[in-house]
Amino acid sequence: MGEVKKIIKKIKKNVSRKKNDRNDLRAESFEQKHSLSKLKLFIIIVNYGQADAIIKKLESIEVGASFTITGQGTGSRDIYEVIGLTDTKKQVILTIIKEENTAKIKDLLENRFKVSRAAKGVAFSIKMTSIVGVVMYRYLANMRFLKEKEEDSKNE
Repeated sequence: MGEVKKIIKKIKKNVSRKKNDRNDLRAESFEQKHSLSKLKLFIIIVNYGQADAIIKKLESIEVGASFTITGQGTGSRDIYEVIGLTDTKKQVILTIIKEENTAKIKDLLENRFKVSRAAKGVAFSIKMTSIVGVVMYRYLANMRFLKEKEEDSKNE
């Protein structure tokens, strides 16, 4: 009978230790461990052939991900010819940015759009209100530039 009590005590210790280990893992969530940035979807519409140059510039501002799709203007040919545009083919750049980089990207695009008539475009952003999953956030936020909160507090 005495040995049964010892075995039961060992089992209780192991169970409580495992519960504590699980609680320790839960205590440090991703949000607690890392400095998080709000994200935006930035949409840029430019003349065909301009997207590659813009994406190269965006890479210098820590964008998370950029995707390019081809589009077509919807106005009639007559209107385009009157205003001097013959090609209605466009490129649409969808890029994920950190909210704090919005001003940098606006400045970058304003400077790019001043280069020539061919470099004109339209840009706007949409707030991303939710992202499901830590892995997806890490990808979109370009995690190589995120720092843990402890490192941030040491630097301040």
